[in-house]
Amino acid sequence: MALIQKNLFNSPYSGVFCATNDNLTLIPPGIPDDDMEAISEALGTKFEVMTIGGSSVLGTLLAMNNHGILVSNLVSSLEVDKLEKISDNFNLKFGILSDRSNANGNNFLINDNGGFCNENLGSRSIKSAEEVLGIKIKALSLNQMDTLGMIGCVNNKGGICHPDISDAERNIMERILGIPVMDGTVNFGMPLVGAGVVSSSNGAVCGQQSTGIELGRIEEALMLF
Repeated sequence: MALIQKNLFNSPYSGVFCATNDNLTLIPPGIPDDDMEAISEALGTKFEVMTIGGSSVLGTLLAMNNHGILVSNLVSSLEVDKLEKISDNFNLKFGILSDRSNANGNNFLINDNGGFCNENLGSRSIKSAEEVLGIKIKALSLNQMDTLGMIGCVNNKGGICHPDISDAERNIMERILGIPVMDGTVNFGMPLVGAGVVSSSNGAVCGQQSTGIELGRIEEALMLF
């Protein structure tokens, strides 16, 4: 297990660019090969190089767990073909969410036990997401924010969330996700930890601006030891 610091495209927001479960990490093109290998090793996963709609912000445009991959309707036909093959290789369900709110990485905060989604998503979209991801999903704002994937970073052992999440909201998170959740920051005080950290149950990657105290908090919250 490892927590490493990497800036991607000179940005400390690894959670914006990468998406992962416990076996597979999707990484955008343009990252040096040695950094890709380091990310893969830290997360304990294999990796595949992808774009969604030609974009590098994979963590913003797709949601994934160990059951499935749910992508934005911005995805191209060639990207669909590649994602279907990847999903078959990793025994994952694959789905495209046809919703106006199409930044799926922001719209969902999930692990293998359950999850949350943007309250603006329609009931049909939520049902489709539940079928692909194999979990029950609760539509809920946290800290009056709908961008749930930016509010927290979770795996199947623990989670870290925005420091302004209330105790009552954190209790709801713990019940739905089935894990303990701690509050914290990343990248020298940035509260949107989901944008700044990408984590499997085996390891995590965050930006180089993160302080020692933040690294310790992330490691403890995500149980990376």
